[in-house]
Amino acid sequence: MRIGFNTRFRSLLADLNRLSSQINLIQLKISSGKKFICPSDDPSSVVVSLNYKQGISNIERYQRAIEDGLSILKSQEATLGNVQDLIARAKVIAIQAANDIQNVQSRQAMANEIDGIILAILSLANSQVGEKYIFAGQKTSGYLSGEKPFELVKESLSDGQVIEKVIYKGSVKDLEIGYGGGLILKLGKNGQDIFMDSGLFETLISLKRTLKANNVVDFEREQYNIQEFIDKLDKIWNFISAERGKIGSQISHLETKQNLYSSFKEILETNLGNIESSDLAELVTKLQSLTIAYDAALKASVMVSDLTLAKYL
Repeated sequence: MRIGFNTRFRSLLADLNRLSSQINLIQLKISSGKKFICPSDDPSSVVVSLNYKQGISNIERYQRAIEDGLSILKSQEATLGNVQDLIARAKVIAIQAANDIQNVQSRQAMANEIDGIILAILSLANSQVGEKYIFAGQKTSGYLSGEKPFELVKESLSDGQVIEKVIYKGSVKDLEIGYGGGLILKLGKNGQDIFMDSGLFETLISLKRTLKANNVVDFEREQYNIQEFIDKLDKIWNFISAERGKIGSQISHLETKQNLYSSFKEILETNLGNIESSDLAELVTKLQSLTIAYDAALKASVMVSDLTLAKYL
């Protein structure tokens, strides 16, 4: 059976196209450094690669949650440290006020300083990280214009007295974050637990009111009241110290998780690189072989296309 000219020529063109496609694919692999360009190149490796990429994506999501959590926890810890310093100062003022040598002017000055401490702690209680209130429990945002989780309100009575109190508008549920594998971590306690239930604002406001009254009629009774405030401030200081310790433990726990996730991510990235990265030496050798084959096929096609009737005359 004789093979016609057209059949031979089409076969040579098919070989040229096939070799050209293979050369282009090899060149793409070399330039990209990837073992496969499309899924059909190596289906099993593509599946493994996708699994590694999904794992890395999950870890990055966990890492972002952990970074957010650490930012809030570290801010809480530092803020409560400042609150402790202010409580310690209020205690010093109370101790000084219990001394009977203090006159009306000095008592008023002490009351004014306590008032400044109240406002400073109020500002710290309303601390934010970005746009999130860090002591508002799960209600970290969503307040009306001018509204905050902690607010000092004043009420005037019929006898001319002004009653002050701090109200809490945040959530009584602790702030939580999910950070991987269905795990949830509470980020400290909500503001009701830390500032309201501890009696911090109530104690300071009562101390200020006592200092302003400057009770000269029953000094012993006043001393007793001030001593009560001193004892309460001690208990509140210790309570906040314990909360700072808990937050410190949470920070340590999250930092450990952060390091573990970083190490695991490095392992997955290394494995992904191993399965996706091409063997350049092997590809270059294969490219050379394909180029030689292409050149040979090209010469053959030229020879076939040059077979005209004149050649046989």
